[in-house]
Amino acid sequence: MWAIGADVHMKTTTFFAFDDEAKPVTDFNRMFKSVRSNREGFILVRMYLENIDYQILMENSSKTHDVQWTWEELGMNYIVAPSNELKKITQSDSKTDKHDAKELATYLVARFAGAKQFHVCYMCSKEDMMNRQLCRTAKVYMVEIGKCKRRIRSHALVYGIPLPKSITSTEAREYMGGFDDPILESLVGMMEDLEKRRDQLLNTIKTRFQGNPIYEKILSIPYFGEITAAYLACFICDIERFDGPKQFVASLGLAPRVRNSSETVSHCGITKKGDPHARWLLIQATIGHVRNVKDSPVTLFFNKKNGGSIELRKEQDEDRLMDRSAIVAASAKMARIIYTLVVKDRTW
Repeated sequence: MWAIGADVHMKTTTFFAFDDEAKPVTDFNRMFKSVRSNREGFILVRMYLENIDYQILMENSSKTHDVQWTWEELGMNYIVAPSNELKKITQSDSKTDKHDAKELATYLVARFAGAKQFHVCYMCSKEDMMNRQLCRTAKVYMVEIGKCKRRIRSHALVYGIPLPKSITSTEAREYMGGFDDPILESLVGMMEDLEKRRDQLLNTIKTRFQGNPIYEKILSIPYFGEITAAYLACFICDIERFDGPKQFVASLGLAPRVRNSSETVSHCGITKKGDPHARWLLIQATIGHVRNVKDSPVTLFFNKKNGGSIELRKEQDEDRLMDRSAIVAASAKMARIIYTLVVKDRTW
């Protein structure tokens, strides 16, 4: 099988191939040292490889999705590797398109020989990517609304304006509008505009995910909202791609790093690999869950890791009510429960 590396850029792509004996394919490498990164350019490569057994390796980047969707339509055989695992490229002093394409092909030759120097990325469909982007944009609005609320409270504190506990109700907004304060008026208007945009996206998300079984199972968990359920459903896509709950937790970056030295095994902080948006949404939803669902197995597990419930730590006048490691551990447990719900076709 030919091992082909593809260094993909916005305008052009450089290919480099090794044959079955790991020797450079001179004719192919000369012909496709620079082709247009579009369907017309890739069709030429596909036609050349028509009767050849091959596989192409490319590095994951912002251009990767567009290219791999085109390759998928053309029936090309390819895999994608995460850039942070391709050290020969990312840490190389030589940064040319030919060099990177050749190194990618070299990685593939080693993979054919049984070496495991990188993981293969799961690449989602156009539809799933659109759904992910919708959820990510809604998440941005969520974060910005939170920042806006903090700005309102900070401004009110500076100028001695008493505010109600909730500033999102209609009555609270009318109350804040009664002050002759242009900054407060502007901040409230900004918050309302962000909420309107978030709600529009939320309605779109609800419509697109209606009837999605994974979405509905995650949404059945108390304090898991539509955005979190939708994004995790996009992230999972096909639950069978995970070997088990441990791999699912690891894909969220919630598994601890393990270091082995002689007979000593050390468990360090979490890897933080995988999708940061999925991890953030899961952790935030888990925090809401353990705060409000007292008899949940996740909450009981959190209380044990936290050295007591939130209420108990508050009574004991602890500086920190929620230990960070306990939150992460509870989120990992929640991830395992989500995996079980999806695999066994259950709701909370």
